[in-house]
Amino acid sequence: MPSLAKPFSIGLILCLSLWPFLTAADPYTAIIRQAGLIETGPNNLQIQARIDYRLSPTAKEALHKGVPLTWIVAIQIRKAGRILDTTLYSQERPYRIRFHALLNQYEVATRDNEGEMFLTLNAALNFMSNLHDSQPLAADLIQPGQRYYLAVKCRFDRESLPVPLRPFAYLDTQWFLSSDWTLWPIQK
Repeated sequence: MPSLAKPFSIGLILCLSLWPFLTAADPYTAIIRQAGLIETGPNNLQIQARIDYRLSPTAKEALHKGVPLTWIVAIQIRKAGRILDTTLYSQERPYRIRFHALLNQYEVATRDNEGEMFLTLNAALNFMSNLHDSQPLAADLIQPGQRYYLAVKCRFDRESLPVPLRPFAYLDTQWFLSSDWTLWPIQK
């Protein structure tokens, strides 16, 4: 019976040598730069976050051809547990950007479908990068002496793309525009 140790070790060395290239961050993903809670009143907290949206050339081309792009920002407040964390608060906020060719302007729509118009793509992405329409939270949600985390994820919604474009969005890495979950400790 032949030994499998040598082919296995060669495969393991090959995988480990390629690991940095396979796990490199994609330059076209959304990045959560900052997130936290701020006090807006004596008994109110508000979530704030800063997200950098980096569009790939393929996504920019689709946007300029009239395809709206949608991201869902998922926000959770988690209480740290011994084995599992408990989710105390969860919300999703959609952001949709669309280019209007006749106006030569970009429109950003939020959850309430209120559209803001911008002259440049950078201005529209800058507007999207700060969370808007945030509802205040009760300050008693966070108890002193406990460990809490603010978890934020920005997911690109491929299902909102036109049907003929969806298969390409699932296969082409230039459409992988989502972020991973990012955890920020909450201080009380």
